[in-house]
Amino acid sequence: MKKVLYSVVILGLMLSCSRTKTPVQNQEKLIAVKTAKVLPAESSYELRYSGTIEASQTIPLTFQSTGTVEKIYVEVGDFVKKGQLLASIDKSDMQNIYNLTLAKYQQAKDAYDRLKSVHDQGSLPEIKWVEMETNLEQAKASLELSKNNLDKCNMYSPVDGVIGRRNIEPGQSAISTNLSPIELVKIETVFVKVSIPENEISKIKKGQKTTFTVSALDGKGFEGIVTNVSPVADAISRTYTAKITVKNPEYELKPGMVCDVTLNLNRDAVSLVVPYKAVSKDSYGNTYVFAVSVDGKSVKKMNITTGNYNGSGIEVLSGLVKDQLVVCEGCEKLSDNSLISY
Repeated sequence: MKKVLYSVVILGLMLSCSRTKTPVQNQEKLIAVKTAKVLPAESSYELRYSGTIEASQTIPLTFQSTGTVEKIYVEVGDFVKKGQLLASIDKSDMQNIYNLTLAKYQQAKDAYDRLKSVHDQGSLPEIKWVEMETNLEQAKASLELSKNNLDKCNMYSPVDGVIGRRNIEPGQSAISTNLSPIELVKIETVFVKVSIPENEISKIKKGQKTTFTVSALDGKGFEGIVTNVSPVADAISRTYTAKITVKNPEYELKPGMVCDVTLNLNRDAVSLVVPYKAVSKDSYGNTYVFAVSVDGKSVKKMNITTGNYNGSGIEVLSGLVKDQLVVCEGCEKLSDNSLISY
């Protein structure tokens, strides 16, 4: 009887243990995220750059003769007129040569005038008359040459402009420096030089209107037009150069000033935009977002092509559709097919 009772107790304990050891299925933890809709971008947007003012024309001026600089008649910043005397070199040698050739010319001219009446009367041999004519022409040519060399001792302004640089002083040799003695700039019209990244250069066209502000002029605003877009990128920076032409009648804008340029663009086609926090890059350089599944319970990693920044978002050129949900916060915790809650 005891054996039977003992067997019943053992059986009951075994049944009890088997019930307590029944495994419980584990559920995957849901990741809390925030989402945002893929929305159409605005009809226009702005590109912003930093630019530098340049003169529309820079003219390096040099002396056409050698010698010692005698006088300089202008200072940096002076406005000069076409034909205005800017500087001169010691002309004593050239002046002496000119005086000598002038005397010889006057002598030849006097002989010519005295013998002309004799020749007209037929009393002068033809060979002697030809000699007189030749002497006069030679003296005239020598005089013109010496006068030209004397004029080369002076430096004149070839156009109206502003003295941009002065690299020489009185007493120096006219060829003592590798720099141009005087540099003339024209700033009635100026250029704004801008470096454009290669992913934006296709959006920059000739004739586009721009606005810019200059901090050196207390943030004053100006308007200009894109007149030149370089077709070749800089070998080091991989950027392209665009030039904006600006009228400068008051000469406020000066070469070297830095400005903030704004270029307004109208879209040819409607594009989409997502919050910039939603966009990530993987180790292969692929740009992607986590898109929410149709049932709203999981996410899918989707590669996308992006464009420019647009306010607090970034353009999406391909990979998503309008009103699609993407994760904008909590992306760092996700992987493909992760379960989410929001």
